[in-house]
Amino acid sequence: MQKIREYGRHIVATIALTLAFILSVQFSDRGVEFDLNTIHSAPEKPDGYDLSALKILNRVLLQLKDNYVEPDRIEPNKMLVYALDEIQKSIPEVVVEFDKDLDDNPGSATVVVNNKSQKFDISGTESIWGMSFRLKEVFGFVQANLEPDDELKFEDVEYAAINGMLATLDPHSMILPPRNYEEMQTQTGGKFGGLGIVISVRDGHLTVISPIKGTPASKKGIKAMDRITSIGSESTINMSLTDAVNMLRGEPGTDVELQVLRKGWDEPRKYVVTRAEININSVDSQALKNKIGYLRVKNFQANTHDDMKKELANLKKTMGGMQGLILDFRDNPGGLLDQSIKISDLFLEDGVIVSTVGAGNRMREKREASRSTAEPAYPIVVLVNSGSASASEIVAGALQNNNRAVVLGDTTFGKGSVQVLYPLPDNSALKLTVAQYLTPGGISIQSKGITPDLKATPVMVAKDAMNLFPSTNVIREGDLDSHLISQHVLNTEPGVFEIRYVDADASARRDAMASAEESEETEEEEYEDPDAFREDFEIRLAQQLLISAKDTWEREAFLAAVKPELDQSVAKETKALEKELKKYGIDWQAGTNPAKPNLKTRVSFVQDDAEKTGPIRAGEEFVIRAEVTNTSNQPVYQLKAITISDYATFDDKEFIFGKVDPGQTRTWDFKVKMPRDVPQRHDMIAFHFSDNTQTFANLQTHVDAKLDGNPQPLFAFSYEIVDTSGDGQLSLNEEAILKVWVDNIGVADSDETIVFLKNLSNEAVYLKRGREKLESIAKGERAFVEFEFRVKEAPKKGKIDLEVDVYDTIFRRLTQKKFAVPYVEKGESLKVAAGGVETKARTKVFSGASSETELAAMAEKGAKLAVTGEVKDWWRVSLDGRNGWVPKEVVAKLENTPEKATGLSQSVMYQPPRIEMSANQGMTTGESIRLSGKVNDDTALKDYYIYVYNRDNAKFNSRKVKYVRSDSANSAIDARIPLFKGMNRISVVARDADGLTTTESAFVYRK
Repeated sequence: MQKIREYGRHIVATIALTLAFILSVQFSDRGVEFDLNTIHSAPEKPDGYDLSALKILNRVLLQLKDNYVEPDRIEPNKMLVYALDEIQKSIPEVVVEFDKDLDDNPGSATVVVNNKSQKFDISGTESIWGMSFRLKEVFGFVQANLEPDDELKFEDVEYAAINGMLATLDPHSMILPPRNYEEMQTQTGGKFGGLGIVISVRDGHLTVISPIKGTPASKKGIKAMDRITSIGSESTINMSLTDAVNMLRGEPGTDVELQVLRKGWDEPRKYVVTRAEININSVDSQALKNKIGYLRVKNFQANTHDDMKKELANLKKTMGGMQGLILDFRDNPGGLLDQSIKISDLFLEDGVIVSTVGAGNRMREKREASRSTAEPAYPIVVLVNSGSASASEIVAGALQNNNRAVVLGDTTFGKGSVQVLYPLPDNSALKLTVAQYLTPGGISIQSKGITPDLKATPVMVAKDAMNLFPSTNVIREGDLDSHLISQHVLNTEPGVFEIRYVDADASARRDAMASAEESEETEEEEYEDPDAFREDFEIRLAQQLLISAKDTWEREAFLAAVKPELDQSVAKETKALEKELKKYGIDWQAGTNPAKPNLKTRVSFVQDDAEKTGPIRAGEEFVIRAEVTNTSNQPVYQLKAITISDYATFDDKEFIFGKVDPGQTRTWDFKVKMPRDVPQRHDMIAFHFSDNTQTFANLQTHVDAKLDGNPQPLFAFSYEIVDTSGDGQLSLNEEAILKVWVDNIGVADSDETIVFLKNLSNEAVYLKRGREKLESIAKGERAFVEFEFRVKEAPKKGKIDLEVDVYDTIFRRLTQKKFAVPYVEKGESLKVAAGGVETKARTKVFSGASSETELAAMAEKGAKLAVTGEVKDWWRVSLDGRNGWVPKEVVAKLENTPEKATGLSQSVMYQPPRIEMSANQGMTTGESIRLSGKVNDDTALKDYYIYVYNRDNAKFNSRKVKYVRSDSANSAIDARIPLFKGMNRISVVARDADGLTTTESAFVYRK
């Protein structure tokens, strides 16, 4: 169950190449053929986006009709249904009620928008143009009945509908919005204008991870672990990584000014760096002993073939020739088809590299090797794993099937389809599957992958983390919903030589991570280059095999030549594994077992050496104990149990027993420390008993795990602007302090809580302090922080836009609010004033000396407030700890100063809605349950809506259940919730009139 967790990193120059990969994974972008034609310029937009015009959707349908790989998969009615489902998921106010389940060919759909509804006949939708016509009707109804919302972009709704219908075809066909398409173009292009640095956000600071050698940043002396405090005139405090990347990018030859703070410096120093064209290197090389070369190919972009030729030449020069080569494609997600063909051609003198078949199983193209470009005939080992996809599989398959290289590692991802990008008029792009590719011999690897000649299986041996077997959670193409099925797949499995090895490198990484988690975090981390060469077992094994093979380069002959070396390695690693297991009293010798051994099994929870009864509480530690007793008269060998559960803490855990003699009882304990933020839920843990070759159907058992979650905090906050003039408004060059009072209005104490101030006005504001850490805030208590900033320029919209986020790092509770502070040419100076005021009627108390400022509180008629200053027609008044403002005309002046403010309501400026709900049961056999509860707000609710979510391996299921609009401060929850099989997360999302949102979830397991 080997699980490898890589550290996230962002490679910029200023783009993060890994950011582009994250994008490609997020959008299932394992495509291998991209059209890199010039992007069409976007047309002029009308005043409003006409959703019912379907200007993008209809263009998508044209391409779909002409170019999709399997026309028989185009089911207009199903596509319409899933498009409507995505519309309701993208707009909270929209609910679509079908007369049947989505996959049962619904005949009608009732669309509800706010409180208006219309029933649409969707039966008999037999053509894509009929689907388009019906979507046009639905879009018209939706757009006509939605209220204006600055946050809602109708083009995003159209994109969602398109992706809904394309998802019914295959996992890789989709529309890429303009920003994502631009990122993909940068990724596959292999170059851009920038500085040449790797950046990340560490402890809230924009940090240089490493400068790329030879780039402008490196030449200017910027070093690893430098903090970039500003880019141009804008502070980087709480700046997103994406925004930082976009600001650092630019045309080659243009300058960017950075303020950089380094350890040991008292103040930041200015660096003016001239952008240059940065080439993203996709190939790394390393010279190994005995003239063995190593090339790691990270992805296939426009310059990969050239990079590889350059690195090959460097290796030969460094080593004085090439005895053998290791090509490392592990975790390479693919890229450009032409690059994979060129790289294959480097090592092949003749033979088919790849062929493609399109609609109707018609051959589209066959690409063959050319003798003139081939490298000399030295032996090659190709390293692959489950993360090797698409273009990686083309090269590995071409070299393996043409008898040119031996493939070592794990079965690859199995993506055997070709996508083409079609640019669209609004700068988005359609990524459409147009063909399947075949490896030499006409073999498809679709949903099957490249099977290695030598399977290398890493194992990790530790009492509390046994990983002897491949994880059941590794996702490949065949696990994805709607994946293509090819008739060209070779069903016979070639003979595979397997070597299982103790992964000392993984154990060392695990120990280091555990040590780091136990120690105090420090900001001054030692830099470790994520791209630095690290020799692991598979590289060492490949190196040994290449040395052993000498000049034998043909695959079959190579395998025969290295057989003695392999046998030695297997024997050595088998002994090493047995030795490690013996440390824990496990006898792992092999033997023959019956199909249904006579074993008695028992699973229990143990705490403090006693069997635990009752629910498992959040944050506590206990042991899951599995016992087996051999009640037969013969031993059972290599016995193990592996768990399956919907809860990750219990899933995919290994219980290793080894040899169990007749009459012997063996136990295995797995230590569990429950997360503190675990929710209330009722889980089932299944135990599947097996040996090294077979699963014992008669020994499957399960245990219920009832989890008692912790109550949660909930944050509200108020603020006050303390500006130079003192009127609570902002002017040019003013220095300001934002005071923030955080109230915990939840039902539990918070843990470590961080408060952020974010600048949403770009160059107009320069943040000096924007991140403060608080200790625990007890329920019902208040904490205080303050931030500093300066107004540098007049804002474009006449207001300074800011955002405050309050976040609990353990419970992951977030309250977030955007607000605006009026900008004035010149602020009015605050004058000293005393006494008090009494309100003549119910009165709004503002956060500044203007009715354009945010509401600070409400004062009822007769409320008495102490005066703390005045500006023209406004009194500044005390709100017991902070200040507010009232117009003089709505209050009467009092000579005496009230000791305490009276008659205030809504005195906390921003309180999110509170949700109370109960599903009544955590586990059921029923198809639905009743959800009841209530939603409350301090002022007025806007609405609430309910979703139910479920995950089945790689498939994510979701269903929108209900939308309720509210015009009061309270609303009841009463809904019948349909359930998926397995664990269901039922989420209620409530929004109030101030734009604050709260989400609460209940978990129900359906057997």
